[in-house]
Amino acid sequence: MMQRLFIVISVSIATCAFSADDPALKAAAGEKQLDGAATDKLLAQIAERFKKSPSIKAKILTEVDDLVGKRSEEGELLLDRPSRVMRKFTKPSQKIWVLNETYIQEYLPNRKTLYTKDFSKAPQTLSLLQSAVTLDVKALTGLFNIGVFESTKENARSYRLLLTPKADTKQPVPYKRIQARIGETGLFFHEIEYVPESGDATVEKYSDIQAVEKPKEDAFVFEVPQDVKRKTDVIAADADKK
Repeated sequence: MMQRLFIVISVSIATCAFSADDPALKAAAGEKQLDGAATDKLLAQIAERFKKSPSIKAKILTEVDDLVGKRSEEGELLLDRPSRVMRKFTKPSQKIWVLNETYIQEYLPNRKTLYTKDFSKAPQTLSLLQSAVTLDVKALTGLFNIGVFESTKENARSYRLLLTPKADTKQPVPYKRIQARIGETGLFFHEIEYVPESGDATVEKYSDIQAVEKPKEDAFVFEVPQDVKRKTDVIAADADKK
């Protein structure tokens, strides 16, 4: 499922316009849309909060609904902003997904296969991927319009961030939209929905979010057996993409 996120972000696809009738673009019942000044203030607060707690761990549940039906995976997240992420899935089967420096690795023990995507020649693509996976709103403002909707339940405020590609961006953005939900004091988003230009939407839900000490260098490195099949793709240089 996380490989699906890589696929949509690594392919250069022209952005397309939204339907004006798309309900995601409008305030839902109980929501109000913040104006520009309030939006900028909230995004700055979120960025500052993330800066103070750059390393977190959480439980993760990913869901995708396609022609096969609704499928989900459960596991744990380790995040060290701005560029290192590890997801260890345990249900329905084991899988390790790592974004680390210049590459992505996905290890599937059941298939005895290790996939590696090498981004050393494509730093712009890597940067977009890192920002999308960690939802670095400060970095994404150059590529996305960001709208914020506020709601209150049981005296607790929460926010829905709606990210849509800017029409004048020169860098291909392979998303119709990204939606994310966060509490007033959240250390990370408790729900993120990625809607690609093509393919199925993926929803990630996070719980038990906790700040942790900065992980050691080897925290995002894992061992695999010698007999594992290794497949490596070198991503085309940014200048070669069209």
